[in-house]
Amino acid sequence: MTNCAAITLPDPSPRSYFTPLRRLHDELHNDLVPCVVLLSFLQTKAFDRVWHAGLVYKLYSLQVPDRLIRIIQNFLSNRHFTFRHERTHSIRRFIRAGVPQGSALSPLLYSAYTNDIPRPTSGVQLALFADDTALFFRSRTRRSIFRHLPRAIDELGQWFRKWRIEVNPDKSAAIQFKYSKNRSKLVVDWNAPNLKMLNARIPWQRSYKYLARLGAMLGRKSKLSRRNKHTLYKMCIRTVMTYACPVFAHATLKALYRLQVIQNKFCRAATDGHWCVRNSILHRDLELPAFSKYMKDASKRFFDIAGSHPNALLRAAVDYQPPPPTHFIRRPRNVLIDPPDALTAAVDSLDDVNDTHD
Repeated sequence: MTNCAAITLPDPSPRSYFTPLRRLHDELHNDLVPCVVLLSFLQTKAFDRVWHAGLVYKLYSLQVPDRLIRIIQNFLSNRHFTFRHERTHSIRRFIRAGVPQGSALSPLLYSAYTNDIPRPTSGVQLALFADDTALFFRSRTRRSIFRHLPRAIDELGQWFRKWRIEVNPDKSAAIQFKYSKNRSKLVVDWNAPNLKMLNARIPWQRSYKYLARLGAMLGRKSKLSRRNKHTLYKMCIRTVMTYACPVFAHATLKALYRLQVIQNKFCRAATDGHWCVRNSILHRDLELPAFSKYMKDASKRFFDIAGSHPNALLRAAVDYQPPPPTHFIRRPRNVLIDPPDALTAAVDSLDDVNDTHD
């Protein structure tokens, strides 16, 4: 299989998907290139639209043994479905496309079906994640970006049409990343041209929504118990802020401090703590690790799993020596050798004092 498809093979742990995300992050986060445009495409009912004849053809192209292909054909054929409403059932209908969802074999078959997705020839980068497809291109000039991207979109669109893969235009988006010392209020340049996939316009992501629905539930006047607030924060807030954190855990302390401030505010609001109570005491009472410690532990688990993964591409992606702490470049493995932050050290000292008194 091609490299881009091989990294999407299923794994019992979702952390196996952090490696392609880290590769995408490294491509985008380049201060020397001021403008990056990323296009994200979501396939419509990807597992339900797999063309059986096309899948068999691709299995033969991958030199899968004939006996296994016959077993897979029997696995996919002679399936039917009925619709039930209360006590009424519809007539049987045969399922003529798709792979069974919930089966351990289905993700492998889908990876084989999308294995020959064309790699852009115009310097545009391709990234895959499950049924999501992304194209991104970086350049110093906007003219170069919008000259190469439409060509790559057309190549990808022709492949989608050939293999009967539908793209959901409502869930596709074009995002612009700009690196500049002068911040602009415009998320997307006002004169950015429209991009199309299969004659459907790809909308620009021009705004971001902020819903603050949990503020009243986690605030000082909330009637929820401290335990429920603690659970809500860990399940609904921290999971979002730390998603794929092995990718960005090595960021500068100034950038990560903003996330720690959010957790500090939660701790003070959830406990109705006075302004003079130290953050270390609040974290100890709520049994919450500091943000940097939480991400460091998550990164260690990720590298341990990826380092022993059967996929050679995953093992190679994490097999490197991090730069020394004094180097101006940091990589994700640097977080494993970083010393504890001040908040973690303060919480540990409080725990040591309690253990001494006990």
